[in-house]
Amino acid sequence: MRLDLHLHSTCSDGALAPAAVVAAAQRGGLGMIALADHDTGAGIAPARAAAAALGGVGVLAAMELTCRRGDAELHLLGYGFRPGDPELAALVAAGAAARRERMLAMVERLRTLGVELDPSAVTGEAGCVSIGRMHLARALVRHRRAGSVADAFARYIGDGGPAWVPSGGPAVADAIAAVAGAGGVAVWAHPSLEDAGHVPALAEQGLGGVEALRPSLDPHTSVVLEQAARAAGLVVTGGSDWHGAPHPALGAWYVTERHVGPFLERLGVVVP
Repeated sequence: MRLDLHLHSTCSDGALAPAAVVAAAQRGGLGMIALADHDTGAGIAPARAAAAALGGVGVLAAMELTCRRGDAELHLLGYGFRPGDPELAALVAAGAAARRERMLAMVERLRTLGVELDPSAVTGEAGCVSIGRMHLARALVRHRRAGSVADAFARYIGDGGPAWVPSGGPAVADAIAAVAGAGGVAVWAHPSLEDAGHVPALAEQGLGGVEALRPSLDPHTSVVLEQAARAAGLVVTGGSDWHGAPHPALGAWYVTERHVGPFLERLGVVVP
């Protein structure tokens, strides 16, 4: 079976609504996906409803949590959790509120730079539950304050940029604990080669896996991350981090149960 374990919808910063993501996955020949929107699980139920209607695509419960590790930002993918778990829901709600506050702070920084932008242009996208920098970048392009999303990040809101504001999400240890308490598995999202050395410390905090398989990674980095994960007793996952165009169509990249079998076993997922 072909799987992609890291996709986004319009519930956060993806280009397609959850049902449309499922339809695109079916067209691309994917048998299972994980809709992992930023700091929200709002897309899981509509994605599963669409999958039940279409048939042929399984949808894992997932979300991508924005966390703090010291002064650095770290993203966790939570998989297989109980969507209604109160402690996880409280952590997610706090994270979504922090995202909105961060966007308003960046809009204010843009104003001091002479770039006027109505906050409603960023926070009012239809269907969006969790606001992120991608929304701000798109708003800058729509209002002709930047030539492209890449230009918006490069000139204003990229890490360390003149309008950038650090994220205020939960400590990574708290997020790992919340995911585990909800019956899920916490996986380090899109780590770099340099991050491999930090895997043992996060494993001690309860990290369950590492996203070592991604289309943007060179083979050497994938191998190093996979070895670091297995040495720490963690599972390996793989996902495209798909947000829609200009990314390739869903199904152009995938993993199979051969790549992520131990992860699926840990979640109790049976592949037909």
